Amino acid sequence: MANPFGFLNRDNQNVRRVTPRPAAMPPRYYERTHDSRQAPPLAIAWRRVGILSAIFLATCGLLYGTGWLLTGDTLRVRTIAVEGVQVTDPQTIAQVVKLGGESMFLVDTAKAATAVAKLPAVKAATVTRVWPHGVRIDVTEHQAWGYWQTGPQRVVIDADGRILQASRPPAADAPTVAELGAPKDASGNVAPDPDTVRLIDRLRTDGAFGRLNVKPTGFVFQRDRGLTVMVANGPAAIFGDSSNYDFKVKTWEALLREPQALASAAPAKAGAKSVVSEIDLRFGRNVVLR
Repeated sequence: MANPFGFLNRDNQNVRRVTPRPAAMPPRYYERTHDSRQAPPLAIAWRRVGILSAIFLATCGLLYGTGWLLTGDTLRVRTIAVEGVQVTDPQTIAQVVKLGGESMFLVDTAKAATAVAKLPAVKAATVTRVWPHGVRIDVTEHQAWGYWQTGPQRVVIDADGRILQASRPPAADAPTVAELGAPKDASGNVAPDPDTVRLIDRLRTDGAFGRLNVKPTGFVFQRDRGLTVMVANGPAAIFGDSSNYDFKVKTWEALLREPQALASAAPAKAGAKSVVSEIDLRFGRNVVLR
């Protein structure tokens, strides 16, 4: 039968089919039934526990042993040996270091050596442990070289020209340097000249006086002239300072080997023999004879 209205039959081209939604499912409830099986037993790592316990006990033992060694009486300083002293009292050195009864592990050797070096006659010191109960202190004392004299004031000096308050005594034939003129520094103290002291020491130790066959009778220092070496039966030698040392010594030696040159260098007074009293070596090749 034909569709009289003509709009109900369009070959189902524009017909929208709707699928009905399923009805919502009701919530389901599950009842947990009792499990008759037992839980597995807890596994304990006994080996690890043993290792950790052993480490803990070893650490405790180490700490206890360390404390026992540091605070106990087993390793403490009981003897102090002092070596190398002549003028310093060993008992004074032992009192200065304050190491008696100190733990051998806590001995500060550097601090103790510094305390000993501050003593007047001590130049240097070293402190070493002597296990299990001792300490050895090796001392180097100041050695006096000679004297520096200014007027009535005379001081003891070492080979570098330093004034010593306390030291080992100088040798029996130790030289004395006599300073003429203004001898003191701004503070009014005697001020030895280190270069002059080292120059005299070199002349004495390298055999210069023996080669020249001269016997020094005195050493005179003046700020404007430097060192003058006084000798017996001969002219004095003015060195000034230690510069050109070898040239000065060789020139002095050459002049002493030519007495006629020294005799003719100074004009003789009427009726007197010409004599050279000084050989001035301060000006290089321009040697001055007076």
